[in-house]
Amino acid sequence: MKFICDDNLGKLASYLRILGFDTSFDEDIDDNSLLKTASFEKRTLLTRDRKLASRTHPYGFLLIEDDDPLRQLNIVATELDLKVDPRNLFNRCSKCNEICHTVDKDAITEEVFPFILKTQDTIKQCPSCKRYYWKGSHYKNILKKLIAAVPKKALTGTWPEF
Repeated sequence: MKFICDDNLGKLASYLRILGFDTSFDEDIDDNSLLKTASFEKRTLLTRDRKLASRTHPYGFLLIEDDDPLRQLNIVATELDLKVDPRNLFNRCSKCNEICHTVDKDAITEEVFPFILKTQDTIKQCPSCKRYYWKGSHYKNILKKLIAAVPKKALTGTWPEF
């Protein structure tokens, strides 16, 4: 399932990307462009805007009334019967939605702190924005939040250990 989030759901978009879902988000997009993109790319629209939700969209929408991004994630998973595959965790860039690729640590010695290179087995990079990702303390913190937010019935495997 592919999503597009309105400008009020940036953190939810990030969580969905971390879970592996193709999720478009642009906080500067106007409603007409948002609907056009959603339709053209066959994305389910996630919105907090009642007026936007009342407009016709062929690939469906979900009006989200909760303010908390983790509760929003729970609502999306529950209402849309999402299937979360833990093997897809942390494969997408949380900022720009691209699939990240494992990089050769020897090739990035000038770009990443030596401690990170020494302590991490795998480092991934987004091909678009060039951000690096690794399983540091932020990984554990985000994983704990996701485990608490994602309904057990949505999980198709087991969460990784941390």
